[in-house]
Amino acid sequence: NLLEELSCRYGERRLIIGIERLDYTKGILEKLQAYELLLDENPELRGKVTLVSICVPAAREMTIYNELQTQIEQTIGHINGRFADVGWTPVQFYFRGFPFDEVVAWYAMADVMWITPLRDGLNLVAKEFVASQGNDPGVLVLSKFCGAADTMGDALIVNPYDVDGTAEATYTALRMPKSERHSRWAGLMRVVAGRTA
Repeated sequence: NLLEELSCRYGERRLIIGIERLDYTKGILEKLQAYELLLDENPELRGKVTLVSICVPAAREMTIYNELQTQIEQTIGHINGRFADVGWTPVQFYFRGFPFDEVVAWYAMADVMWITPLRDGLNLVAKEFVASQGNDPGVLVLSKFCGAADTMGDALIVNPYDVDGTAEATYTALRMPKSERHSRWAGLMRVVAGRTA
């Protein structure tokens, strides 16, 4: 069972998860900058939180994204070089796609789900994440430029260009009491089920 395997691998560590394809519009570099700021300003989180970034590659012939991939890898190397400790890698980066059942397991494990594109249409990942939550739901941090933000007001809505704001919202999400997380998740589930506009 993948969920059990992930639980064993990460134990008590909190997980922030981002899943997107490699694209300039997805705000991956801004997300990494926000995570570095989160660790910088909240040293008590070091060793206790991990960012899992799953980035689906562009088609091989799309060389326009090579520079972006290099920048992402360099930024991750920089963050891990600054903060890594014995037994803890701050950013775990997967540059590949996963089967959907594995993606659902990552959704279920997430304490915080980052969906923070710089511009985007309707984002189904937000609804998939919400639908995958169980008794101890995670918190959705959602870009205001994401189409889903119009209806998913129980997410923490951020401006992805505002790295400070994203880091602050993520810190709030990590500290949010279970009762509030559950209340927000219930509101989001009503949207996913089509019971509210």
